Amino acid sequence: MRAKQMLWGAAIAIALSSTAALANVVVVKSLGPSAKSYPPGKTLPESAKISLQGGDIVTVLGPASAQTLRGPGSFDAKQVALASAAGQRGRFGALRAAEVAHNPSIWDIDVSQGGKICVTDASKLQMWRPDSETAATVQIRADDGTSRELSWAAGSSLTAWPAALPIKNGASYQVEWPDTGEKSSLSFVTVPGTPGDLVGAAQVLIENGCQKQLDLLVESASKAGR
Repeated sequence: MRAKQMLWGAAIAIALSSTAALANVVVVKSLGPSAKSYPPGKTLPESAKISLQGGDIVTVLGPASAQTLRGPGSFDAKQVALASAAGQRGRFGALRAAEVAHNPSIWDIDVSQGGKICVTDASKLQMWRPDSETAATVQIRADDGTSRELSWAAGSSLTAWPAALPIKNGASYQVEWPDTGEKSSLSFVTVPGTPGDLVGAAQVLIENGCQKQLDLLVESASKAGR
């Protein structure tokens, strides 16, 4: 738990240090008649007006929090940015330990889910599991047939990706739980460097199709804005 708190504390500190330099917000989710005008990944300056029709639901991410806007209505991007800045002094400073412990970093792999994963530093990649009560082992198999075991000790939620199984950009890996036979598939996209702010992180995830990491980022940022 302490390790997770430190990870989130470091990520939050980086994000907040960049707040003054960032005036933009980025669209991360968009549904409804205006979806084509506000596609995911679109950045808006703080001077922009976000004009929504009835039935529109648009989620935007600022430097420190996310907000979901519902049409009809006209919204100032500046207000989203200001609310995000206010959120850094409130919710981000008061995250409960239980919430931090149960939400993995967006750069850790949630072993209970498959999909495309954006990786910034393969040498530091960690596998996270939601249930750490007992010891567990999974088998990881690469496209070329190479496989390695990966284990967690009882009480541990994180373990390092096996160094003997190098991560390759675009490659897929199958994760199997021997005890249950459950399987999931992971594919990796290597991205250069860790974005130093939430908006930058969202843009990288959107551009590379790493949807589950984006969902986790938005979920955590939405809590910060409450």
